[in-house]
Amino acid sequence: MRTFKLFTLLIIGVLIFGSAAYFGYELFVKPGRAESREKAIDASAPAPTPTPDPGIPDFQRLKKLQASGKLLEAHDGWELWIAHNLQSPLLREARQLLGAANTTLLFQPGATNVVTYMVVKGDSLARIASKHQSNAELIQKANELPNINLSIGQQLVIPSLKISLEIDRSTRTLTVLNNGIFLKEFPLLSSPSPSKKAAPLNSKVLDKVATAGGKRVAFGDKTYPLSDRTILLVQSPSIVAAPAPATPDPMTSSKATPAKATGTNQLTNSALPVTVSASEPTPPPLPPGYVLSSADLLELFPLVSRNTPVIIH
Repeated sequence: MRTFKLFTLLIIGVLIFGSAAYFGYELFVKPGRAESREKAIDASAPAPTPTPDPGIPDFQRLKKLQASGKLLEAHDGWELWIAHNLQSPLLREARQLLGAANTTLLFQPGATNVVTYMVVKGDSLARIASKHQSNAELIQKANELPNINLSIGQQLVIPSLKISLEIDRSTRTLTVLNNGIFLKEFPLLSSPSPSKKAAPLNSKVLDKVATAGGKRVAFGDKTYPLSDRTILLVQSPSIVAAPAPATPDPMTSSKATPAKATGTNQLTNSALPVTVSASEPTPPPLPPGYVLSSADLLELFPLVSRNTPVIIH
């Protein structure tokens, strides 16, 4: 009788613990093994071929069109391409090409924002700019004038723009708009860190400053073309240019050092000069503010005037 009870208890124990082990396997062990097998299969499988960018053929076509000088057709094509390819990795390059087409078309006779003017006696760039709500430096650039001197009867194109700027600190871009429409985008080399919760800041151009030798110079001065430019903003850091890299001194960029003689015969291993290149100069640190390349700031400078609106994101 006692043996029967022990046998019964043994069977019940086997059933209980066996069931627990079975369900534990089904719930925990088996899914883990299946997941491991799936991962092993995925790891051995070839990587999926990325989907080709559908905008590439049109991108290449428009790029060739612009290179051939058909800027108006390229301009219209880029606007359409950008509207339909906002997720393309080629988007930034497309915007750069559109900006290049825009700034060339901006100064051509017959453009909607350009009027033709004939110079009369007593005219100056400043006076003409005041008449047409433009600015003197922009007129000089539009007409590719070597200086501010004018001749009676000279034909000038006068751009009449309504420029505004948008600065995006998260993407480090400065976008120029004309009448609210994209004109050109410049990359910022550096900018103040964006605040996560800050609302867009409405600012404006306070002044444009050109300096040479530590002194402020006026437009038209002989030192103006080589001056350093700064665009001062209201309640915000300035728009400045990155400093030019230091030019290595040719007298110190390399030097001759005697080679050490080797071996026992000093006469056959005479010391010969060996040129040792100096290390590359460390680039100067970027200044505070919204930093553009020097070339980009020179291009932007004539487009803005005092009170040009600026939105900072």
